[in-house]
Amino acid sequence: MPASPLVPNASTIRDPLDSPLWPSLTERHLGGRPALFDDRVAVMLPPVTEDQTQVPVTVDARPLGAVDELLVIADLNPFPLTLRLRPGAAQPFVGLRMKIEQGTPIRAAARCGDLWHVGGRYLDAAGGGCSVPPVIEKAVDWKNLGALRARAWREEEGVRLRLRMTHPMDNGMIANVPLFIVETLRVSDASGRLLAEVSLSEAVADNPTLTLILDRTGSDALILAARNSAGSDFRARLPIPAPSPAARAGGQPESP
Repeated sequence: MPASPLVPNASTIRDPLDSPLWPSLTERHLGGRPALFDDRVAVMLPPVTEDQTQVPVTVDARPLGAVDELLVIADLNPFPLTLRLRPGAAQPFVGLRMKIEQGTPIRAAARCGDLWHVGGRYLDAAGGGCSVPPVIEKAVDWKNLGALRARAWREEEGVRLRLRMTHPMDNGMIANVPLFIVETLRVSDASGRLLAEVSLSEAVADNPTLTLILDRTGSDALILAARNSAGSDFRARLPIPAPSPAARAGGQPESP
């Protein structure tokens, strides 16, 4: 289906997902810039939501080409703006896990200059992923707080990065549990050149898990730097393996 025609603001046309909050969300998060609903911005969701505290979401806006920033928005969540990616030297692509309070449209908004391109799908889910205390007391690995486990490998389109950080993403909605989240993640090459910056919200799942695709780089390592809401900084250096002989010869990359 072709993209909808350009309009002065996304709130002025019918929302394909019929969300009553979409007009106010555009004003709050899209800054009043013009927007259009665009099938080139893909949102991939699981067919069945088994755990409302760990819902996998993948956003792919690479068909648009260069993108200035990429937002993930869950209309009916207590914290709608889930994640903001400033690609820099990265592709407009992100995979994450998030908490869901109830069934909701999940949006991705990619900004190219002054124009937002918006895609989305409806996620059918039971309630309580954000505000209901867990049945079993949550175990927090305080000894390894901030530890980063990651892997990077070279692909034809760039360097794929997958990481998992040990950190509770306490959103402050549960009694006697204050806000305590990872707020930012910066990815740089070995020379310090910033490749991507990610801002995370309270809606991101515990032990944040992210997938990014960085542009091709001659660097042999990535520097990962994160900061949480308590002002603590965490850093890790991640080597980038050389491409396999098959990849150098133009074959398929090895499986991760």
